[in-house]
Amino acid sequence: MNFNRQSTIINRQSSILLAFLRRDILNEISYKLSFFLQLLGIFPVVLMFFFLSRLVGTTISGPLEPYGGSYFPFVLIGIAVQNYLTLSLSRFSGSLRESQLSGTLEAVLVTPVRLPYFLLGSTAYSFVFNALRIFIYLAIGSLLFHVHFNWARLPAAIGVIGLTIAAFSCLGILSASFIMLFKRGDPINWGFNVISWLLGGVYYPVNILPLLLQKVAYVIPMTHSLEALRLILLTDHGFSGLLDHLLVLGLWGAIGLTASLLCFHYALNQARIQGTLGHY
Repeated sequence: MNFNRQSTIINRQSSILLAFLRRDILNEISYKLSFFLQLLGIFPVVLMFFFLSRLVGTTISGPLEPYGGSYFPFVLIGIAVQNYLTLSLSRFSGSLRESQLSGTLEAVLVTPVRLPYFLLGSTAYSFVFNALRIFIYLAIGSLLFHVHFNWARLPAAIGVIGLTIAAFSCLGILSASFIMLFKRGDPINWGFNVISWLLGGVYYPVNILPLLLQKVAYVIPMTHSLEALRLILLTDHGFSGLLDHLLVLGLWGAIGLTASLLCFHYALNQARIQGTLGHY
């Protein structure tokens, strides 16, 4: 009996997430030009970093040895994942703002949809689409610029991206909590974006940073996501070297998501008490 009840709950929750995803897919593809331009915009970014790699590739080959020694595939993975972080930090608060602007936030929150599923459902399309964008970045590099990626390890890379989504999502939910309470001027979004592109190894290896900054870098999830993906896709190293990176991402996902959902629940209650739930 309990098994049947659990199965019913899981099916209902899956239906909710699929309904959110279907809604957003239909909405996005209805704007065909915008959808096409989002995909087309990947190519000039890849081309720009290809030309940049021809300038700087030989000057930092030493620090790049752990990643195969070539700058272009190194930075290609970096910019793809940096886009994912930017999405994670902005999409939760952006979805919240859209619901406030359309006047649907209060209506949705009085339905039986649980808070985690509302947050996840509201951003499901963006995460799925931008996971696709990561692989488009890599495919362009591979097909047009002859970058060698270890495609046989793609399932492991997908697993790392899953942990990355969980780790980055907690930051996005914290950002949405701040927006719920204070409406404008989000320091969480700004702060983690700056710290991640400055110290996370997006454009240059963490091992060229001063020792103190390296210690800071190894606290943030961006560093571990990039290290894991680069080791998987650019080298033939065994998976034992990935364990520390996967552990940190897992801790960010497990502890961070719990803490961020509690913060969002508190912010939501405060907005209800103050009567500012629909204000923006």
